Amino acid sequence: MRKLIFIAFMVMSVCGYAQKYEVGTTTAVWKAPAAADFLHAKAIGVKYVEVAFNQCYRGVPVDEVIPRIKEMKAKIDSADIEVWSIHLPFSRTLDISVLDDRLRKENVDFMAEMIELCAMFQPTCLVLHPSSEPIADSIRAQRIANASESIAYLKKYADRIGAQLCIENLPRTCLGNTPEELMRIVGDIPDVKVCFDTNHYTKGTTEHFVAIVGSRIGTIHASDFDLVNECHWLPTQGNIKWGKLMQDLEKTGYKGVFMYEATKDHENNNVRPALERIAETFDKITDDYKTLK
Repeated sequence: MRKLIFIAFMVMSVCGYAQKYEVGTTTAVWKAPAAADFLHAKAIGVKYVEVAFNQCYRGVPVDEVIPRIKEMKAKIDSADIEVWSIHLPFSRTLDISVLDDRLRKENVDFMAEMIELCAMFQPTCLVLHPSSEPIADSIRAQRIANASESIAYLKKYADRIGAQLCIENLPRTCLGNTPEELMRIVGDIPDVKVCFDTNHYTKGTTEHFVAIVGSRIGTIHASDFDLVNECHWLPTQGNIKWGKLMQDLEKTGYKGVFMYEATKDHENNNVRPALERIAETFDKITDDYKTLK
C-alpha cells in the first residue's frame, strides 16, 4: 500500500500536479450588474464574485445605500453564484487613518455598519483600504498607527460575521504601498490578512511582495499594469509574470480564489472586458504556470 501511495505521489510530481485555483471577478466589471450578468458568469466558468460596495455607495444618496446593497444580493442569489469577497467602500474622505479623531471615528463606525450588512452575503473575505491619499511623510507614522488601531477595532466586526478581514496594498502615497509597510500596519493584529492587489505594487516585483507577506495573503486582486501606475488591465496584458505569480502563491499555501479586479481590456481600447476574455486570459495564466512545473 505504501508503495502505491509513493508511486502516485511521484506521478503527480512529474506531471506538475498543482492546486487548482478557481477564477472570480469583481462586480465592477459591469457598470450596472444585472442578474443576467451573474448567470452568464457562472455559465462560462467564473464561479465567484467580489461585491464592490462602492457600486451601492459612491455618489448614492444615503437612504438608497442599503436598498441598493439588498438589490445586489437578490441579483446574485438569482444566479446562485458564490460570493468570495466584499470590497468595503472607499473614497478620498472615507479614510480610517485620518488624524482628526472625530472624523476617524465617524469613518470607522460607518465601516463597521457596512461590515454588519456584509453578513447577508456570507463572504469568506472582506477587503479594506488602510487609507486614502495624499499622505505626507511628516505624518505617515501617525497615519500608520491610526490605521492599525482602526483595523483592530473593525476586525471584531468581521469576526462576528465569520469573515476574514484582508487589508489591501495601495499605490502612490497611500498607506501600504510596500509589503514591508503593509506588514507594519497589520503585523501585530492576529489573524488579519492581506489582499494582494497585483497592479498596486509599483515599487518592486510580485515575487518580492509574496516573499515578504507570504501566508498572510488571504485574497488577491488580479489585474495587470505597466509597472508605473495602476491600470487595471486584464492579466497577461501588461508586465506581470503571471505563471510565476501563480507558482509563488501556491508555495505560500494560498487556497483562495484567483479574483480578477480587471476593469479594462487593454487590447480593445480599454473598454470593460467581456467575461469570455476573463476566462481566456485565466487559461493563458494556467498554461504559463504549467510550463514552470
